[in-house]
Amino acid sequence: MPRVRRLPEPAVPGNPFMNDVKKSPWTKIKTCIGAVTLFPIRMILNILIIIVILTCVWIAAWGWKSGSHLKPWQKFIMRVIIPPLLRVWVVVVFGFHWIPVKGEQASVEEAPICLISPHSNVMDSWMLSIYAWGSVMSRRENESMPIVGSCLKSCEPIWVDRDMTKGIGTVQEMINRIKEPGFWARIVLFPEGTVHNTDSIIGFKTGAFRPGYPIQPMVWRFNRDPGLGIWSHYGHSIPTTLFLTMCQLHNTCEIEYLPVYVPSEEEKQDAQLYASNVQNLVAKALGKPMTDYGLEDLRLVQKSVDEGMPRDCALVEYNLMNRLFKLRLPDLKVILDRFIEMNTSKSGKLSEGEFLSHLQWPVEEHARLLYKEYNTCSDSAGIRFREYVVGTADLALKVPDVDSIVFTAYEELSSARGSLTARSMLNYIQHAHRNVSVLQAEAFLNRVSQSQDLTPEGFSAYVDANPDVGVLLYWLLNGTGGF
Repeated sequence: MPRVRRLPEPAVPGNPFMNDVKKSPWTKIKTCIGAVTLFPIRMILNILIIIVILTCVWIAAWGWKSGSHLKPWQKFIMRVIIPPLLRVWVVVVFGFHWIPVKGEQASVEEAPICLISPHSNVMDSWMLSIYAWGSVMSRRENESMPIVGSCLKSCEPIWVDRDMTKGIGTVQEMINRIKEPGFWARIVLFPEGTVHNTDSIIGFKTGAFRPGYPIQPMVWRFNRDPGLGIWSHYGHSIPTTLFLTMCQLHNTCEIEYLPVYVPSEEEKQDAQLYASNVQNLVAKALGKPMTDYGLEDLRLVQKSVDEGMPRDCALVEYNLMNRLFKLRLPDLKVILDRFIEMNTSKSGKLSEGEFLSHLQWPVEEHARLLYKEYNTCSDSAGIRFREYVVGTADLALKVPDVDSIVFTAYEELSSARGSLTARSMLNYIQHAHRNVSVLQAEAFLNRVSQSQDLTPEGFSAYVDANPDVGVLLYWLLNGTGGF
């Protein structure tokens, strides 16, 4: 019998949105000394420099409206005055005394888009303003933030709506700006769409690649103690990250402009292929492995944590699931809801007992077999969410015309009067499975009736919400246990 496909494990184990690196004793000693000697002085200087920078930024952003150009005097402030101030800031306050730069930045005409990776902390944005100034892409929610909003407005930003239905407008805005290189600065963005711990290079969002223009990747290497200056959602908070950085006498960073990447005709037509190839180029330059994690994985992690599940349980490598099964974030959230409902122990691994208890399927041997189909790693502790997603999507491909199966099953399991009862269901099942009892049939129908009426429409809606039952109905009608 063919099994559910077993996908390779991610290139790097663990949660890419978690920074849990333990500090060495020497790092702890340096931090303690710096907290007493360096931090107080740097904090005072930090406040003074920030006041000057924010004043300049506020003036430069004065009167700017989305889609409009900065006036010449505003550009002068942002391109001539602000960068030196930021250099003083990162040197004096954060200890980046020397930042070597490799390669050369291409002209806007050669590469109208600049991608910066990896995105691992808030200091990335400051480095960007010094070494890759341009029109940044930022989520629209940041526009209303008191200080951050003003800083972004002064960079002629392109606001990004996370709503996928509005993505076309963002791409068109990019194209419009690229066609006017003399009026707009180059477009600068972090292709991952979120911060991560840099153990691997996570998937790139496709937005920057959809216009099909040449791109110049820019990479940086923060050669500090592992994890010290990284902020990745789970682990250090932003204030803690900045505090730890300010307590070090010296921090190092190296910046490299990679050669301009000119897309092929195939890549121009396939933004996902274009993004993947540039991601591979960046990963090789940094000596890091590639993974298919993405911003959507973070959304699933956040949802699972809110439900009291382990932090790592909802990671699925979204980009891989999307390529193989065309699953989108809403689809995965629905599957995650079902998984959380079944996993009553909140362990992040679905046991056989929890699986059987949730389904209440009368033919227990079929339910056990389905559980084994999902458990491709043969883990005695249970099925992980990633395996459950693969199993749900893979088995759905093997069950032809689910609607027809549900309609036929309802007719076969119903009585002569067309009503679905435990006795009518049992009469059909016992032809092949004599050990099934009326209590087992009643338990299953009680499960269905908790959310739906026992009508053809209600039964169909229940199967739609619980595709595992669709597979079991297919097996039942075909008199088999498996495919």
